Amino acid sequence: MIQRQNKSIAAVTGVILFVATIFSWQGQGYAADTIQLDILYMNHGPMRPTVAKIKDLLANYGDTVQASWHDVDQKSGKTFIKKHKILGHVPMLIMIDGESDFSIDGRDVQLQGFPTGASPFKRVEGNWSLDDLQLLLDKNVR
Repeated sequence: MIQRQNKSIAAVTGVILFVATIFSWQGQGYAADTIQLDILYMNHGPMRPTVAKIKDLLANYGDTVQASWHDVDQKSGKTFIKKHKILGHVPMLIMIDGESDFSIDGRDVQLQGFPTGASPFKRVEGNWSLDDLQLLLDKNVR
């Protein structure tokens, strides 16, 4: 009788430990709990103020946004360009969880080029602003 009771206690204890492990594992967070930001950029003079402003913005999100910076002139940038089949002169491209095209209030926004008004040359200026980026990050914070 004592041996049988010990087996029952061991079985119940095993089930409790298994369930507790599952719940504690779920609470540790998944990759989906964070926003993955990939930022391809030219580390050149005209882009540096924009990069600094984006870094300041991202500091507000702590661990909820994981940013990977890819300098076009470095290996990580060249790998990123090849992987995403990016062609042409792209001073900046921001991908949020793998996407760079969004709709904000019915307006198509592509996070590419300089933010509106930040470029010394209109032809490399995008149709997005830092406010758009912040809105998209706020919307996606889980």
